[in-house]
Amino acid sequence: MKTIFITGATENTGYAIARHFAKNHFNVAISSRVREKAEAAARKIEEDFGVQARGYELDLTDTDNISDVFSRIKKDFGTLDVFVPNSAHLGVGYGIFNTTPEIFDEITRVNERGTFFCCQNAAKIMKEQRSGNIVIMGSIQYTGAVRGRTVYSMTKGALASLTRNLAYELAEYNIRVNYIVAGAIHTNRWDNSPDDVVMKRRSQYPLGREASGEDIANAVYYLATDLSSNITGIDLVIDAGLSVCLLPYKKAGEE
Repeated sequence: MKTIFITGATENTGYAIARHFAKNHFNVAISSRVREKAEAAARKIEEDFGVQARGYELDLTDTDNISDVFSRIKKDFGTLDVFVPNSAHLGVGYGIFNTTPEIFDEITRVNERGTFFCCQNAAKIMKEQRSGNIVIMGSIQYTGAVRGRTVYSMTKGALASLTRNLAYELAEYNIRVNYIVAGAIHTNRWDNSPDDVVMKRRSQYPLGREASGEDIANAVYYLATDLSSNITGIDLVIDAGLSVCLLPYKKAGEE
């Protein structure tokens, strides 16, 4: 049985990905900064789908911890077939004028450095197997600009570049690497937003809704399985059509 590892997978998008793969008969490894949350989510997946699931405490700023977790996954499962670096520092509210060196380092250490060394450890295991898939969770924000997300957007651009370089470097080992360009995704933060705020946001998307966790999980499954066996180094955009809008989206007849 194949194994997937998703970081930051105890709720929302990461958890949806974990459950989707478990439903499709993958063993599942998930991580969180809080060990108890990771272990509880893994137990629930085992109960619901009858696969092997394990939860690991992971600090993406600690490269020794990263290496230890991947070693434990290899020992626990014997294989690592899919890796999804999903964890991210969202960097909300930080633009050019208010980002301190400390905040800059905090965001980049998680999003760039942490993801890089996770991918390095995943690639080492996959190289031994001569097979594997890495699906990096990105953001449409790397293609444009949003106020107060400058550093976050920069890191997602770095991950897009990382995707292409890893796809090139790892292809000879039958390891494919692709990038999810995600627009808005429904999370529990949406559930706590006023209805008028939610409706206003949705009105900006041509398809009229944000992505669900299952939408993202379907895309990751496509890129991580033989459904896309001849695809590597690409961006797969899931944004309800937002990126095709030259100007803010308006319905016909609206001013």
